[in-house]
Amino acid sequence: MFAALLLTAISAVSLTDCVPVRWAPTNPSSLGLLGDSPAHCLVVDQPAWTPAFLAAARQRGDLVLAALPTQDADTAARTALEAGVDALYAETFVDPETAERVAAIARQAGKPFVWLPQRVRMPLHPEANVQQQPVTGTFQGLWAGVKLGKEGEAEAAPSGPPWIDTNSGFLRFARVMAARQQALWIANGPPEGQHVPGSRYLQAIGDAEMAGARWVLRFPEDFWAQLISGQPTAFETWQRVQALVRFYQRHRSYGQWSDSSSLAIVQDIGSGALVSGSVVDMVESKHIPAMVVPPAFLQQASGQAWKLLLNIDPQSLSGVESEAVRAAARKGAMVINGPPQWRLALPPPSAVTFTDDQIAQLDEIWKEINRVIGRENFGVRLFGAPSMLSNLKASPDGATLALHLVNYSDYPVEAITVHTQRRFTKATLLTPGGEQNPELYQHEDGSGIDIDKVEDVAILLLQ
Repeated sequence: MFAALLLTAISAVSLTDCVPVRWAPTNPSSLGLLGDSPAHCLVVDQPAWTPAFLAAARQRGDLVLAALPTQDADTAARTALEAGVDALYAETFVDPETAERVAAIARQAGKPFVWLPQRVRMPLHPEANVQQQPVTGTFQGLWAGVKLGKEGEAEAAPSGPPWIDTNSGFLRFARVMAARQQALWIANGPPEGQHVPGSRYLQAIGDAEMAGARWVLRFPEDFWAQLISGQPTAFETWQRVQALVRFYQRHRSYGQWSDSSSLAIVQDIGSGALVSGSVVDMVESKHIPAMVVPPAFLQQASGQAWKLLLNIDPQSLSGVESEAVRAAARKGAMVINGPPQWRLALPPPSAVTFTDDQIAQLDEIWKEINRVIGRENFGVRLFGAPSMLSNLKASPDGATLALHLVNYSDYPVEAITVHTQRRFTKATLLTPGGEQNPELYQHEDGSGIDIDKVEDVAILLLQ
């Protein structure tokens, strides 16, 4: 059983708090590049399992996670533990049996084991989280950014705006399903054999952070060589990356708040919640906030005041779950039940996106959803930001909202307007470059905020 992987780890608190990075250099002096970075979880291959490297990491207060190979992982695990690493780490195991054996080896040594499997193998159901791993996540993900066509032009999504490759819809579902105290990591790498502008690393970080997750920082081999040799472009990218992870670490609580919206989307694994480009991503592309509500959480969320509830696959609900939907309707929510033709065949476990035929079917689904959503405000509406995505979160008492903004283009977005559903008296824009107080004014039943410019990411606090 997968429960064999769940262990109480002496370093659990540290693992849940730190920023993970796939560290390629093996020279202990290379750790000086980190400076005051909060990237304290170093995932390293066997050449770095040396006394000198481990001692240098401990002196800095870093945790060293041994990245295990797919072949003979048991032997590698014992070798790493004998060397004195703080935890074992694996991304590419495809069989739970190997992972269970490694977990048993780690448990016997009193060390944690971080396993980031395929999305379909993540333990994302309430029963799996009775005893929690400190970290859950996956290695499968899209490289975040505006999707470009063969001629370099931005492709259009079924929902209209530029198609943005994002993991945020899936991660938002995973964040709801995972235990609140667990860290959620996604460890996809940059595309191989391509030049990757520095801004794309920032987009990968922001894409995960606005969903309450963390991207395992990863760079190509040539980037590390350029960085260590002092190449200016690589060093500038490194500085921007470190500034961004420090920004998110300072404001981490805003990313851990629950999503906020008067629109709920009832979706689970069977209706595509593990697939990027699902209904949640389509709604998000229109800058419409939404709460992802797995069917098992419908009763728990019954106190929410929803305007609209999209029930993607009503046939899959249990009697208790169906009654929770009816209860939401009695409280005033408009319930849209998906017809049988909304149900999509899911891609194989090795894929995380829909096929072209399924995307065409999603286009038809979107036309129906968009007709219902219309121009309604479900918390906030965003104007003038076609290359951005956003996610609205609320403080536990509901008094403060945090609108997370991520720019997926390689140029700043200017003249952004935000309209809120509620009236607020104070707006604060947090950016890696500092704090701003954008203009706030009242209109109709809510407030308006004008944002001059967003370079990469920002968090708009509304109080």
